[in-house]
Amino acid sequence: MRMLAASLALLAPPALAQTLEPPPPRPVMRPVAAFGADNPQCLEWTDGCVVCKRLDAATAACSTPGVACLPKETSCAKINR
Repeated sequence: MRMLAASLALLAPPALAQTLEPPPPRPVMRPVAAFGADNPQCLEWTDGCVVCKRLDAATAACSTPGVACLPKETSCAKINR
């Protein structure tokens, strides 16, 4: 069995050997609600699944995402001018 495994390893193309490296770490996604704390001028923000609205300086309310929603990068939808 070891002989077979060693033989297969020698016959493997170089591209296969490169795919055995671990993938790069994924970026950490912050909760949508945290976007408001980082962007106090933003009154409403969304990731395409969850919509948050600032109620006052310290409070925000967010919707509940749908089951099959795939979030995107959070962005500001309404800015305080």
